[in-house]
Amino acid sequence: MTDTTQQLALGGQKIVEDLRVLLRDSEEMLRLAANVPGEGVDALRNRLGSHVETLQSALGDAQRNVQHRYRVATVSTEQYVRHNPWRALALAAGTGFVLGVLVAR
Repeated sequence: MTDTTQQLALGGQKIVEDLRVLLRDSEEMLRLAANVPGEGVDALRNRLGSHVETLQSALGDAQRNVQHRYRVATVSTEQYVRHNPWRALALAAGTGFVLGVLVAR
């Protein structure tokens, strides 16, 4: 994987994780608000309910997007290695050599 592909994958994972945390927090607020009486709280409950639904939808979309990008990156990497095996081998060896030199310092 290239650095850009890795950054995209990590960025996508971070977005999905942030959405999960936001969804858990919203669901917890919704549970807490369910026991509080009052008209203003009813409006808050409704807003939180719609917010949770929106977050669930966004989380599903983000997960599908990340999975799709990961699959595309994986297929592209495989195709590159299959079409350029010697170049891929040289790149891997060069990267290993550079990392070895840096670690040996």
